[in-house]
Amino acid sequence: MAADGEERDGRESRYIYATADRYKQQLHEGSPLLHPSLLTPRSALLRGRQRQRQSQRQRRRSSVKNLLRHFSAVEDSEDEEDHIAFTTSLFGFDPTLFISVALGLVSGTLYGFGRYSRDIKDVLNLSQTQVSALGILLDTGNYIGHPVTGYVYDVHGPRISCVAAAGIVFGSYACIHLVVNDNITIANIDDDDPSDAGTLTSVQWLLLALGFTLVGFGSGLGYIAALGTTAKKFSGTEQSGRAVGFVAAGYGLSSTLVGITYDVCGLRWFFLLWAVLVAIVNCLGAFLFPPARRSGYIEIIEENGAIAGGNTEDIESFRWTTWRKCSFWMIFYSFACVAGCGLFVINNVSTMVESIGGEDSLAGALVYLLSVCSCGGRIVIGVVADTGIAKLTLFRTAALIMAISLLLSAAASPSSSQALLVATVALGASSYGALWVIIVGLLSDMYGKDHFGKDYGVIALGPALSGMVFNSYSAWVYEANIDDADDLSVCIGISCYRKSFLMTALAAMTGLLLLFVIGHAKPDHQ
Repeated sequence: MAADGEERDGRESRYIYATADRYKQQLHEGSPLLHPSLLTPRSALLRGRQRQRQSQRQRRRSSVKNLLRHFSAVEDSEDEEDHIAFTTSLFGFDPTLFISVALGLVSGTLYGFGRYSRDIKDVLNLSQTQVSALGILLDTGNYIGHPVTGYVYDVHGPRISCVAAAGIVFGSYACIHLVVNDNITIANIDDDDPSDAGTLTSVQWLLLALGFTLVGFGSGLGYIAALGTTAKKFSGTEQSGRAVGFVAAGYGLSSTLVGITYDVCGLRWFFLLWAVLVAIVNCLGAFLFPPARRSGYIEIIEENGAIAGGNTEDIESFRWTTWRKCSFWMIFYSFACVAGCGLFVINNVSTMVESIGGEDSLAGALVYLLSVCSCGGRIVIGVVADTGIAKLTLFRTAALIMAISLLLSAAASPSSSQALLVATVALGASSYGALWVIIVGLLSDMYGKDHFGKDYGVIALGPALSGMVFNSYSAWVYEANIDDADDLSVCIGISCYRKSFLMTALAAMTGLLLLFVIGHAKPDHQ
């Protein structure tokens, strides 16, 4: 078909050239016999034919362009208003908050790592250091990836973020599923009773490490789309704190869903289930979220009151300058110190229970408690934030609660260790969940919303760095207290985590002191 088309185009071009040459000859002889339409210059006829072929190609590509345009950011509010009107008429309400909460529910699966970490250790024959490394990679992919995910959200909007999250998380969980099931099959293990273990090859370990890292990164893409869209939609309203709190609560409630699905599916099908679930919800977000305006396009109110479009690259005040401010980096260090303590508890709760002689049922119950308290802390702090209490005051309160919760377990005796660990998980999870709502309002109040994605992305990098330090130190302390005489890789006793609790409590107190140094800083945006 392509060869026939080229041959036809060649014949038409030769005809045009021959007809034009004949007309020139007859015109020179003084007897023009051709139709006046052939007075058109030869080059113009060729250009017209080329334009016709180009329009045909464009029509063939129109469906693809329309699909890509759906996921692109827009430069005016017309498409956004049309989309909101369409979804409202379709569902009877604006589904933005609903889909944001759903995205939060499937984007916080890293909080459930403590539920299955013990079984992964047994099935894959891993050391405690290797298990801690997987938790660190999961957190690192999520939090270190936040500057990138924030940039993607600011530049391309929530739709592109959701599409990328669906693909990355699906592929990563699928890789983990293959590695885990391969070892379960080789060792012929019943996933409900992993009494035997496989041995990982270097390639399998690499796939496992890369999979956990990318799960964290992809989850961050989906969550920033949900959080940023909700923050902007409810900005300036009396429900802003509660709306952000509900989305963050969904994120914190993920570990409950992780625990429920793990109890139902077991290790064999757990990762595949979440690969499909996360992909479906993110695809829904990609189609239901409204298109976002490009970050480089704003409306400028001129002196005469008219509104005109302007390119922000020429506007000095619109450039991202938050990173130059000392107060921003003090908030960064404070948030890193306090939130990193929460990650320490989340990633080690299963082995903490094991070290003090608790049953697996207690570990499962603490994962549920962690999720519920984290969710409740986010909702409560969102409601409290809407009452007008200063965000820094709420931040200091959360830091103090975190420090107290860690000191409780640091001071535990063998007889009280289980009860105090329950208190540590409840208070620490409530404080940790509240922090993620407080930081959204604090950044918006102090630095504005034009660069929220980048501001939030950099701040969220802090817990990854501190969590890496805390988890590495706790793994070293854990293995240093293993009794070699037992010939086991399990540490038993309150000394396994006592020093780790003390160090993280000290870090939380350091973050609290930095918050008092910041004081009530004047907002930097106008």
